[in-house]
Amino acid sequence: MALNKAVRRIAVVGTGVIRASWSAQYLARGFDVVATDSAPNAEAKGQLQVKEYRAPALEPLHRYGF
Repeated sequence: MALNKAVRRIAVVGTGVIRASWSAQYLARGFDVVATDSAPNAEAKGQLQVKEYRAPALEPLHRYGF
């Protein structure tokens, strides 16, 4: 396996407030994000939090290449 291969997919364990913000940051930078959490309704809650974080707060970061 080549070690110089670009990372395109990120795995996040947990979909709470902190991990959702990390997921939003990675998504804003163009990564594929796979998140997992065993809590009830974690998928729906995580998706809602990521949507809140992504728009519009992260758009300036993406625009300037951060």
